[in-house]
Amino acid sequence: MKTNYFFKTILALVFTFALNSNMNAQIRILNVDPAGDTVTIKNFGGSTVNIASYRLCSLFSYKTLSTQTTVVDGSLNLGPDAEVTIFAENYLSLSTTAADLGLYFPTGNFGTASSMVDFMQWGAGGQGRENVAVAKGIWTAGTFVNVAPPYSFTGSAVDTGVTFWDTLLSVDDIETTSSFTVYPNPTNALLNIEITSSEAGLTYQVFDILGKQIISKNLESERLSQIDVSNWNSGLYLIKISNGDKTETKRFIKQ
Repeated sequence: MKTNYFFKTILALVFTFALNSNMNAQIRILNVDPAGDTVTIKNFGGSTVNIASYRLCSLFSYKTLSTQTTVVDGSLNLGPDAEVTIFAENYLSLSTTAADLGLYFPTGNFGTASSMVDFMQWGAGGQGRENVAVAKGIWTAGTFVNVAPPYSFTGSAVDTGVTFWDTLLSVDDIETTSSFTVYPNPTNALLNIEITSSEAGLTYQVFDILGKQIISKNLESERLSQIDVSNWNSGLYLIKISNGDKTETKRFIKQ
């Protein structure tokens, strides 16, 4: 009798562990914007997972989502197919040159593969906790995302590795010199667009983090225009200024 009870208990624990591992395997890093210090995480699974106590790690700096980041869009209690975008500046400043980003369970050693949920790196190989991701089997040593930021995961819950990372929105022709500035950033009311070049006849488009166009208009002034974003959802947006086939894109956050 005791033997049967013992084996039933072991089987129940194994089943519970497998179920929890499968649920958490659906939690993935979706978008990373090093310049804006924002990270979007998605639940690809069919069950709600509360990731409030999950941790982010970049270049050996570790922060808990609920207490050391700011939610700008969504909820850390991630429902099925839901996303949450967090703002990490002042807590986990992301390098725009080269870094790694690991997502970890609430507990466990950062150097242990079983503690890691997801991982990516950009700019160069061998960053931060790459060795842990390699040991977990979700990243190949020395590989890194080598496209223009911000970065976007293009795969499914079962896809891993650098192959499934690309430029968010696939924005082309982003100028290396700046012809406009936006401020204040972040903003909760008015966003100013100041043109620093002498070009006229410019238009602008604003996209949300998923690539949906929010607005498209001609610039009201050759030097300064304003957008009222007070009624917009909080989150990360991209503003694209165009003059024919010449474009430039910047990012801003609506608080």
